Amino acid sequence: MTWPTAAQAATSPSPALTLVHQDAVAVLSRAGAARISISVELPAHSSGTALRLSLYPRILTRTELAPITSGVGSPLAAIATTGRFTLRCVSRRAVTFSLALFTTRPARYPSPCTSRPTVLRLPCAGLTCDGVYPLSYTTTRGTTTTTTWSLVAVQASAVARPLHLVWITSLADSSWRHRARTIATLRAIAHHPAVPVTLTTTYLTLARALDTASKPSVAWRAALTASLASPAHQIEPGLPSSIDLAGLWRHHLTTQVALQFSLTDQFIRTITGHLADAPVVVARPPTTGTMAALGAVGVTDVVLPESALSVAPTTTLTWGAPFHVPDARSLLALATDSPLSQLATDATLAPGLRSVLTLDTLAFLHFEAPNAPSTRTVVIDAPAPATSATYLNDVFAGLAHNPFVVASALAPAFAPSLVATNGSPATRTLVPGPASSWSAHNVASLLSLIGTTTSYAQAVTSSTLGDELRVAVASCETVGPAGMRQRAIDHATALLAAQTSQFSIDSAAITLTGPGTALPITVLSRAPYTVTAVLHLTTNGVGLVRGNLFAVTLSSPTTSVRLPTVARSSSGATLQVTLTTPNNQVVLAQTAIQVRVTATSVVGYLLTGASLLVLALWWWRTSRRRPKGRHAR
Repeated sequence: MTWPTAAQAATSPSPALTLVHQDAVAVLSRAGAARISISVELPAHSSGTALRLSLYPRILTRTELAPITSGVGSPLAAIATTGRFTLRCVSRRAVTFSLALFTTRPARYPSPCTSRPTVLRLPCAGLTCDGVYPLSYTTTRGTTTTTTWSLVAVQASAVARPLHLVWITSLADSSWRHRARTIATLRAIAHHPAVPVTLTTTYLTLARALDTASKPSVAWRAALTASLASPAHQIEPGLPSSIDLAGLWRHHLTTQVALQFSLTDQFIRTITGHLADAPVVVARPPTTGTMAALGAVGVTDVVLPESALSVAPTTTLTWGAPFHVPDARSLLALATDSPLSQLATDATLAPGLRSVLTLDTLAFLHFEAPNAPSTRTVVIDAPAPATSATYLNDVFAGLAHNPFVVASALAPAFAPSLVATNGSPATRTLVPGPASSWSAHNVASLLSLIGTTTSYAQAVTSSTLGDELRVAVASCETVGPAGMRQRAIDHATALLAAQTSQFSIDSAAITLTGPGTALPITVLSRAPYTVTAVLHLTTNGVGLVRGNLFAVTLSSPTTSVRLPTVARSSSGATLQVTLTTPNNQVVLAQTAIQVRVTATSVVGYLLTGASLLVLALWWWRTSRRRPKGRHAR
């Protein structure tokens, strides 16, 4: 069963009233009476509008729910009606009134906001009244009549084993694009600390949230952190729908499979300080290869979409228990409830109507097997930006007064003791999916990129840049044709090359004037972060006192290193200089420098000059003291 699409709903006439709130459950008293509260909003200029409420036979199969949600309604005749009445106490087009239900005699509830008592008689007695009934709101204005369909659950007996509801709010890429709606949803979750909620996200979403210090980004991160303040709220790692885990596993790249989750765990700790729980939520229908890849990295519990299974559990009565899948026996899986997940995000329905339909659908699922010997679990997976905060508030508040459903954490639903309970199968088969094709060039270039990125990430002190590089590698391991994947790999390679190309070595000629003279090497860096690297020097004409490997720290645009030398000859020599990462795997820069080594040192030149100066002074003084000639006597 599927809910109607937005396109189908758009063809329906616009409603003459909006259901703001309706109690989902009517609890019959011992006298067989109950009352529910209803809030509606009327359109502008709605004076003279008459309203009638009608009750229809209870629903017996899940397929009967779809016509109610689509607005078509029940094909059966009404079993009770209130007759037409007008609404009073209208304030800003909104009004709240009560609907009374009874089995034997009319309930005497006051109805000050309606022109006549709003009372419906249930044609049943005692425990036979249990069930979920269609309820219609029919408005008449002039010659125009419009009907809005809802549901109401009636409880006449005690609930022995309520249904367990696991609510998952997923923060996929769309949650970053629609930040305002996502923030509102996260704040609504934080507002209900007692309701167990499971959040799931991926490193792609979190990397975007970490990449900027703008006010929306700060607010997004703060809302995520606040939503996890309650111990009842947990966060699980998700798998990006674009990643080909099966291809990575098939080509023995298991470390990259693990990277998909370790990045998410790391970013969750960075933003929120929380640790991710063990179950993994998979958004895209996985193949058997995907499940095998998850098992290879130690994953044991997986939530997958119902569409991944060859037989949808919601089309049967045997649902609500974990199961195994072929070729991945080490895993336990739970399927999401697709109809309820679609209903949770159906924007064509008003939030108040959507919430009561959700709560009463859950009540109906309880009535499918009210005396089930083991716990049955329903999993709803709703993207955060598509889930109205008003809807969430109404659903979570309604759970507190819904005896048929109990909100639960995700991890207990994977208890091995629940496998094959209540008649559910121990194994379910997956829909066969096409295996993506990896070329030899894909594998070789990805392996090269992984090695280069790992080496360079170890050289930089910027953890932010290291994370960006790892994200670039992980995100290029996509599903699809080999050519598309290669373009993603090439793009990631180009991003890395832009970082490693920021270094150079001054290649100007160097003159050494004697033994012990320091050899000056200048390294230039345009990187705005510190890098630890190694200089490799190779030459036959110059002896290096400390060997030919030197560690350097590049923390400024210019780094000069002076290396003691021992001259081996007075002739010229060529010095080969290479700058690499610490593990020597990535060459950052290299050049050849001409080095001239002279035999005489500067001190020798100074001593020679001083000797000549003394000799010249002696000659000048001697010439002045020579005896005068004979002609002078």
